[in-house]
Amino acid sequence: MFQRVNDGLDRALGIVQVGSLWLARAGGVLILLTVAMVTVEVLSRRLMGRSAVHATELTGYIMAISSSWAFAYTLMRKAHIRIDALYVNLPIRIRGVLDLLALLAMALFCVLVVGAAFDIAASSYAGGARANTPLGTPVWIPQALWLLGLAWFALAVGLVLLRVLFALLNGDTGRIQQLAGSPTLDERLEENKEYAS
Repeated sequence: MFQRVNDGLDRALGIVQVGSLWLARAGGVLILLTVAMVTVEVLSRRLMGRSAVHATELTGYIMAISSSWAFAYTLMRKAHIRIDALYVNLPIRIRGVLDLLALLAMALFCVLVVGAAFDIAASSYAGGARANTPLGTPVWIPQALWLLGLAWFALAVGLVLLRVLFALLNGDTGRIQQLAGSPTLDERLEENKEYAS
């Protein structure tokens, strides 16, 4: 029974990993768009004495959206910042339990943040809220895009949490390390080789 569940979770994690990569890439494109907008704004102020775009407002939205779109990719690559001086010296089974506890804490954080973000976006939509700026952007639009990234991150955390839980129950410490453990030196070296080629 555990094997079928594990296989299903592994397939779902594969889909989430691909989706997370594409969301992170889309966030990168948005950041490049921000660079272009700021460049146009600086040049237009210099040459025409006024702004041709409203970069300040739009870049604020883009930074929030692109950040949330990268969270799941960062989780899947185990790239979140860790302080693991003590962790790496513990037995692998205890590290697995600590990884599970960290994922539980992250899942609780996701529940709170996604719930609050949903309430904010729904309230903005229901009230027809607009930004108090020359663009008058309906704020539910950037809030919904921000919420999309947060919800995808919550899904990724939930799937990794379940897979780590089942791996812990099966005693599969290698899979726990692969999914949630602090990256080893060998993993970092392999990652650097991938980026170099």
